[in-house]
Amino acid sequence: MLTAEGCKRRRARLWAGLKEKPDYILLSEPQHLVYFANYYPSPFVFRTQNASALLILGVDGSSILVADNLLQPFAEKSHVDKVIAPVWYRSIESAPNREGLLVKTVVEAMKLKGISRLGVEAAVPIGIVQGVKAAHPKLAIIEVSSVIHTLKRAKDPDEMAILRRAIEAAEAGFAAGIRGIVPGMTELQAFELVYKASMEAAKTQASIYGDFVSGPRTEEGGGPPSDRVIQKGELFLLDFSVVINGYRGDFANTFVVDGGKASGRLRELQDFCIESMSIAEQHLKAGANCKMVDTKARNVFSSRHLGEFITHHIGHGIGLGHPDPPYFVPESVDTLVAGDVVTVEPGQYHKGVGGMRFERNYLITANGYENLTHHFIGLEPTA
Repeated sequence: MLTAEGCKRRRARLWAGLKEKPDYILLSEPQHLVYFANYYPSPFVFRTQNASALLILGVDGSSILVADNLLQPFAEKSHVDKVIAPVWYRSIESAPNREGLLVKTVVEAMKLKGISRLGVEAAVPIGIVQGVKAAHPKLAIIEVSSVIHTLKRAKDPDEMAILRRAIEAAEAGFAAGIRGIVPGMTELQAFELVYKASMEAAKTQASIYGDFVSGPRTEEGGGPPSDRVIQKGELFLLDFSVVINGYRGDFANTFVVDGGKASGRLRELQDFCIESMSIAEQHLKAGANCKMVDTKARNVFSSRHLGEFITHHIGHGIGLGHPDPPYFVPESVDTLVAGDVVTVEPGQYHKGVGGMRFERNYLITANGYENLTHHFIGLEPTA
C-alpha cells in the first residue's frame, strides 16, 4: 500500500502546483483517492459496487475522506486526518440512493466552512458543486484536474514499490504462459493458466486484463481471450497487466506455441521489432523529446517500407492509468521526466503471415532508465 508520508508529499505538491490557491479541494476520481489518500476499495467484494467516495483537502493541510459505512474496511486503511462515514446500509432497513447520500453528506460537511474559492476536478458530482455553491453564493470554482494530470507522472518510492509487485506478478504469469500454453488449449484456458500463476505470485487477489490471442487473431493486434483452440506452431500474442492497488505494469511478448520454429519472414519481423525497441531505449532519459523517440523507433519500419504495419503507438506511460502520459506517438508534445514509468512496444501485423508485439517497461532516470521487466523477448523461447 501507499505510505502516509507519500500521500502527504503528493498533497503538498498539489497545493504547490496550483497558481490560484482554493480554500478547499474536492476529489472523487478513484485514481486520485488512491494517489492522495491510499483509499483503494477492492473491486472483488459486494460492498464496493456502485460506491463512490470523496476526499476533502484543506489549504491548512487537513484531509477528510467521506465514505459510507460499508466502505469502512477500506477507509480505515486510508491516510487522512478524519473519516466521515454516513450510514447507507445495515441489512436491517432499505437503503437510500447511495450517490445521493454522498452528495448530501459532503454538502453538509462544507456548509459551516468559510469558503470563497473551491478546487474541484471533473469527476466530482455536480450535485456536490451545486450544493456547496448554494451555501456560498459568491464561491469561485477552480479546476485542479490539469495539475493532477501532470503530478502523477513522476512516481514516488511508495508507488514504485506497488508497481514492482504488479510487474513481478505479471512476469510469473509470462513464464507460466511460455511453459504451459500448448496446442489443444483454448485462449481462455491460456488466460486461466496465466491468471493462476500471476495471482500466486501476487499473493493477493488482483485484476488482470490484456491481449491473449493466437494464430490469425494476432494479425489484428490483440483482443480478449476467446474459445478458439490453439494450434501447434502458431503465434501467441501475450500482452497483459496485473493491477494491484490500482497500479499496473504493461508488457508483452509474442512466441511460437509448443517450442515451434518461426518462419524466416517472422524471424525477420521479430528482429526489426527488437531493433526498434533497442533504438528507442538509447534515447530514454529525462529531457528526451517523446516525438523524437517515436520517430527514431518507427524509422526502423518505415525505412523498410513497413511503416503501415505498425498500427499503434510506440509506447506510453503507465501507473494508475493505461495509457498514461507521456506518449511516444508521431504528434507527441511530451518530454520525459525523471520518475516516468513508460513502455516501448513496437509491433508488426501482416495478413496471412502473423502479428507480433514485444514490450518492456522502464523507469526513467536523469541519465537513462531502469529496465523494470525481465521476461523473455522473442518468438522462440526454447531456441
